[in-house]
Amino acid sequence: MKTLEQQLSRVDLNLLVSLSVLLKEKNVSRAAETLYLSQPAMSRTLKRLRDVFDDPLFYRESAGLQPTDKALSLQEPLSEILMSVNKLIDSTKFTPELCDQTFKISLPPLMSRQLSVPLVREVMRAAPKASLLEYPASKDPEKLLKQREVDFSIHITTPANKEEFPSELIGSTYGVIYGMKDHPLATKKGVSIEDCVKYPFMDLNLDLRSDADSQNPVDEYLAPLGLKREVTFKSGQLNTLVDAMEDSNNLLVSTHALRSVDNFRERLVPIYSMKAHWISMSTCSNTSAPPIAPPINGLKLDLRNPKRSRL
Repeated sequence: MKTLEQQLSRVDLNLLVSLSVLLKEKNVSRAAETLYLSQPAMSRTLKRLRDVFDDPLFYRESAGLQPTDKALSLQEPLSEILMSVNKLIDSTKFTPELCDQTFKISLPPLMSRQLSVPLVREVMRAAPKASLLEYPASKDPEKLLKQREVDFSIHITTPANKEEFPSELIGSTYGVIYGMKDHPLATKKGVSIEDCVKYPFMDLNLDLRSDADSQNPVDEYLAPLGLKREVTFKSGQLNTLVDAMEDSNNLLVSTHALRSVDNFRERLVPIYSMKAHWISMSTCSNTSAPPIAPPINGLKLDLRNPKRSRL
């Protein structure tokens, strides 16, 4: 005979939250908006609910969703369950000022400075006993999240398992090829990508855990053109790369935001823009979507505006 825990282990408690919202809103789009999910994700959740309860739960009508008798019978006990869970969570409410936890985050080297500096300042202000440990982005962030090696990741791909790892698109960026101010291409007009690949490159190592041949997004841009770069040096440290570029004709690929960084603005000039090749960035965490569990054990990150990131 299965224990209570064994029987409940197959049920995602967030499904009950979704069912409660669907019963209130009677509309998939509004329910998705309430739970900060996309409409397709909400539709997939409804499908899972139908499988769990072996019932359609809702019928589509012109006015919205009409609950079945089964769904209506669940409404009252569902409300009681969620209230009990909420009381349980409130009894161990997260207090930022007392938190001494280390939060492990994974950020792309190309964006680390723009994101981590304001985030660290905000964490120091809101939770002075907490600490952040930054890892470079991995080729396989899902593996790190599953193994609890990181709590939060920003990556240029959307997780394949959206059910397990809720993610959110935070924006896009594009690559720019930079050179030192005295580079031969710095004063040339109408520089082409073909001109750029005639010179050697220095590269940010985008995943220190992977082999040295891990592909930079710029190579995806070059491949359809039949072009390849010669990379003379790779490092996980942007400052090291820029220092190494002194007195050389090496080029560097970074984001268009790099020139907003003071100590690079004075040294580097944009040589070629890959604005047509946008890279989407998304975030994901290793915890379930709210409201059953707060993201990253209570750490609320707003990567669209790091100054608004809060605990």
